[in-house]
Amino acid sequence: MSGTSLDGVDAVIIDASATKLLAQTYLPYTEELKQKLRTLTQSEQTSLENLANIDVQVAQFFSDATKALLVGANARATDIKAIGSHGQTIFHQGGKYSMQIGHGAIIAERTNISVVSDFRMSDVAASGQGAPLTPMYHQYLLNGKDGVVINLGGIANITQVFSDAVIGFDTGPANTLLDNWIKRSKQVDYDREGVWARSGLVDEHLLKTLLADDYFQKTPPKSTGPEYFNLDWLKSYLTGDETDADVQRTLVELTAMSISKHIPKGADVYLCGGGVHNLFLAERLAYLNPHSEMMTTNDLGIHVDYVEAAAFGFFAKQTLEGKTSSLPLVTGAKGPRVLGATYAA
Repeated sequence: MSGTSLDGVDAVIIDASATKLLAQTYLPYTEELKQKLRTLTQSEQTSLENLANIDVQVAQFFSDATKALLVGANARATDIKAIGSHGQTIFHQGGKYSMQIGHGAIIAERTNISVVSDFRMSDVAASGQGAPLTPMYHQYLLNGKDGVVINLGGIANITQVFSDAVIGFDTGPANTLLDNWIKRSKQVDYDREGVWARSGLVDEHLLKTLLADDYFQKTPPKSTGPEYFNLDWLKSYLTGDETDADVQRTLVELTAMSISKHIPKGADVYLCGGGVHNLFLAERLAYLNPHSEMMTTNDLGIHVDYVEAAAFGFFAKQTLEGKTSSLPLVTGAKGPRVLGATYAA
């Protein structure tokens, strides 16, 4: 799995129950590949040749991550039933199209393991958002319990699991704006533990203006990505009088508030994703939800950094067994669909 933060690839081996991590690894993108992906996701035009070249490079990188995982686990390709490869999202427009690169055929050929990939388009073709898909896995991990799972990736998504329904959607930005703003301002990749944001003050006018954006007013099902929430979007709301640190602090509050409005009072909350390591963001979520117990998916048996990678292993298992992996109430699709295309080794 590689998410909208564009930082690298998480790879895991899960057991047949899809609830236990047997091994895990993280392979960071090279600076060269990271910059190519940033340019590709943020530009309106590229050549087909450039897109094809990066597609192959990402597939090779995913293959390398798989091989590193096998070596670290002292495992062989024949020990693995299949790879569930989400790929790298470069474009997502819910209900219309979703593109992830890192072609499954190349990964299957290079690893000699069958690959299930391109999970989102079957749902999109059925008039769904194609995202978020992880709510089904969150429900599976909760194993009959009610609760809320929040993934703090580049984009934040929330899953509300109740006895009679599962609801999930993208709430808005999490790490994508925070990372891009500090990259622009201080030339570092992320705000470690939220220390820089903590040094600033909330710009109340800016916060109010950002929260008034149309996306936050939409009702689910809805999904979004960095093609919407990016620096151009942010700059369109800035007056130029703000300090950089105050903008960072305001972005933390934007994320915390846009998530918290969807957390039922008193619900058990489980956090996961890279944003969990932003201690200041986690503190703000806890402060804004005083009646909820804030936990992490570690308490459900899956490490916070590897929930989404495990989820797509679970979805690959579902696909091979001919079982559906989408929740129409979440994505808005006409009905549940078996997701993904399979490439035999």
